[in-house]
Amino acid sequence: MSVSFLPRGGLFLDRDGVVNVDRGYVHRPDRIEFVPGVFDLGRAAMRLNLPIAIVTNQAGIARGLYTTQQFHDLMDWMTARFVREGVAIARVEYSPWFPPHLTPPEGSELLAEWVRDSWWRKPGAGMLRRAAQAVGVDPGRSVLIGDREGDIAAGREAGVRAAIQFVPETPSPALDLVPDTPPDPDPDFGADYRCRRHEEVVEILERLYG
Repeated sequence: MSVSFLPRGGLFLDRDGVVNVDRGYVHRPDRIEFVPGVFDLGRAAMRLNLPIAIVTNQAGIARGLYTTQQFHDLMDWMTARFVREGVAIARVEYSPWFPPHLTPPEGSELLAEWVRDSWWRKPGAGMLRRAAQAVGVDPGRSVLIGDREGDIAAGREAGVRAAIQFVPETPSPALDLVPDTPPDPDPDFGADYRCRRHEEVVEILERLYG
């Protein structure tokens, strides 16, 4: 089934590692530390008329580390914090799925209802496409910012105008990795841009949309 999009761009943000410091399956407000500059980034997107959607894999639900209700409660708190900073989050999409080919961390027991391959988990583009339709933006005119290979791959599949790899000063923990595959300390996922600070992202958005 084909989907028509309005001729307008948006901004897709991964959550952990882009919006907040990735401490591994955070699900309480007292564990949230916002990445420096993320509110300035949000305000820049608002100035440029780019609706903001957060698209986030949340395999911690499949691992039984927190519930969907706890996730929604945290996102309500986070979006309210953005509102206080003058930023509207237009949409939040999340994926609770855990792919069956991945081995969970030692000692973890998965909830069977959430274990399956899904296009709605990045690197699939399902969340981005659904968010774009809900918000009323064209993925081909939009920008995605993510810190993992799956984020960039999802953006490519969705056909975004530009994919930005955010490379935080403190690397994210290696979650959901197959055993014996240690993380690259400085990976390059083939994005259009690589940025270490949100100030750099703002400059890119202003060049693309200003």
